[in-house]
Amino acid sequence: MTRLIRAGLLLLAVLTAGPTLARVKLVELGWDIPSTAFLRAHWQRMEREAPFDGVVFSAEAKDDQGRPISSEAAWGPERWQRAWFDAALADLKSCRFTRFTDNFVRLNASPKAVSWDDDAGWTAMAEKAAILAWLARGGGAKGIAFDVEPYGSNQWQWDSAAKTSFAETSATARRRGAQLGRAIAAEMPNAVVMTLFANSVLSHVGRSADPQALLAKEGYGLLPAFFDGLLSAAPPEMALVDGCENGYYLDSAEAYQRAALEMKGWQGPSLALVSPANRARYRQQVQAGFGFYLDMFINPEGHTYYRGPLDGSRLRRLTRNLTAARDAADEYVWVYGEQCRWWSDLAPWREADLAKTAGRGKHWEEALPGITRAIDRIRDLEGSALAELATSKPPNLLANPDLAQGPAADQTLPTGWSAWQYEKEPTGTFAWDKTVGDGSARATKVTWGCFLQGVEAQPGAVYLVEARCRRQGSGSPALTVRWQTAEHRWTREPDDRTFAFGAAVDGWQFARGVVTAPDGIGRLVVLLDIRGQRDDQSQVWFDAVRLHRLAD
Repeated sequence: MTRLIRAGLLLLAVLTAGPTLARVKLVELGWDIPSTAFLRAHWQRMEREAPFDGVVFSAEAKDDQGRPISSEAAWGPERWQRAWFDAALADLKSCRFTRFTDNFVRLNASPKAVSWDDDAGWTAMAEKAAILAWLARGGGAKGIAFDVEPYGSNQWQWDSAAKTSFAETSATARRRGAQLGRAIAAEMPNAVVMTLFANSVLSHVGRSADPQALLAKEGYGLLPAFFDGLLSAAPPEMALVDGCENGYYLDSAEAYQRAALEMKGWQGPSLALVSPANRARYRQQVQAGFGFYLDMFINPEGHTYYRGPLDGSRLRRLTRNLTAARDAADEYVWVYGEQCRWWSDLAPWREADLAKTAGRGKHWEEALPGITRAIDRIRDLEGSALAELATSKPPNLLANPDLAQGPAADQTLPTGWSAWQYEKEPTGTFAWDKTVGDGSARATKVTWGCFLQGVEAQPGAVYLVEARCRRQGSGSPALTVRWQTAEHRWTREPDDRTFAFGAAVDGWQFARGVVTAPDGIGRLVVLLDIRGQRDDQSQVWFDAVRLHRLAD
């Protein structure tokens, strides 16, 4: 990796850091998009079976003449009435989501473009956006998933034959974006507006010396101005997400990190497309997200959208790439699929199209066995691991994990365990203590040291590690996992993981973590760490250590 990229990744870490780190959410979107009525009927099954944090849903209703209307065909000058969506709101209120915490109502920029100078048309669009924000707020959703792709006429391309210049049209587009932003904020000031893509689609333009000159020729040339206006109207508590649909094509951790840096960095091409007055606001309120296209992993070789196997497995490549997308995103990755379904009884209108595809409308788990567990682990590794342990009983890989076996002759340490302490300050002692629990590992007056035990490990395998400790006096214990080669040489130090011991219960503190073994390792080493013990009265006892390998 070049020095420039290393510096960029370090900058990205600084840019995206905040007072708290929200877990990245995986949100499902696909041809099997559910309506609010479907959510009402099936939300419990959907939460139970699908490996996501939420879904994008459509808002459907009927007008006074009984004609169907939908948020997927909202773009146009026709006006809506809020009362038409009362049933949709009741649908959402009937759901008691626990897993699907981050749902979004879909707003499509189709089927009709609205002339930028059509005041009545944009008043209607603002009303529609407000209705969807009202529906999202009342129904407990996070906000609006805004698909700006024009499936009908193109809203975003400047007409060179128009009477207004590109600069004048851009100013009007910025004003229309602000108009929609104010309408959304009035109903839901803390909304998340997740655009499936925004400035990221024009990164090639942002890298140029004169972006405005190139935007006039681009199919999405007016989108940055519209997004800039939307941002200018967003209250501080509103978040905008550039969902970077180009994430479909990324194929390495470095590629995702670079894309995130280009969306968020001060010198990045996305910020070059933002008005100078809005750049600080952009950095504060716009998140880097990614689209992830599942069909790439079932399409046949030679298809435009194809990702082949990694180490003989296409699922392994999916797992690597989706993990990279999660790690580069600020808060959201939207996971998109067309040829298969998560909800088997949806999308009957697509049957003819699906029959011609590689997926043929099958359930995703049938088309790509193991995908449900793979995505669930990426979504919430520890929660998924605990759920698996509750149903399967993998063996504890450690020798003497309960520390019940004392030392062999002429030894002081519990069987199976060794100890280390910083050689310049070897002030402490490590021993077995038969008086605590059924036996435990005790460290006294250790400035910096640990008990440790290693086992053979496989790259890519997932392991759960757990321990408990009891302490008195000074000192800070921790549970750490490190990596060695098969020849017992330390390696992959950036992939070390340390887990804190929590609050004491009946005198014992507990620590738990889940790790995925990185490439190039041959052994996993569990360290029961202790630092900062100042005197002979400072002691810590470790016990009940678990190390389980989860199913592949």
